[in-house]
Amino acid sequence: MSTRSLPSEDQVRAAAEELLAAQREGGAYPTVTALAKRFDLNRTTFYRHFAAAAEAMLDAAQQQHTDERKRRRPVRSDDDRDRALRRLRNENDNLRKHVEIYEEHLRMLTTENARLRDQLQRQAGVTDLAGRRPPTTRGGNT
Repeated sequence: MSTRSLPSEDQVRAAAEELLAAQREGGAYPTVTALAKRFDLNRTTFYRHFAAAAEAMLDAAQQQHTDERKRRRPVRSDDDRDRALRRLRNENDNLRKHVEIYEEHLRMLTTENARLRDQLQRQAGVTDLAGRRPPTTRGGNT
């Protein structure tokens, strides 16, 4: 089993400062994992020996993050909202009209289907048994 030599506190602070500088220049948010990888250590070992340096780096990174100017959506004017509402209402009206058209087509197809089925059964000589049965009485068998 080989033992690795741990970096000095100064080396850890210098590496943390490099990560913070990279963040200031638009780089990734500094993490303890990234800092530990610089010294070929896993996160747990790094925390065990350099917890104070890790916390100081994370605090500094958080402070930098909150000091940066926040990006916000541009304020939308009422005209934009009104235009969007009008567009959505028009789309809704068009969709309702399409649904009405499709409903009417379904009614027509259902009627046509029934008519064609009756015509086919007549031509094929199919007898409708429901029409030939005598009406039943409710009292029982007669």
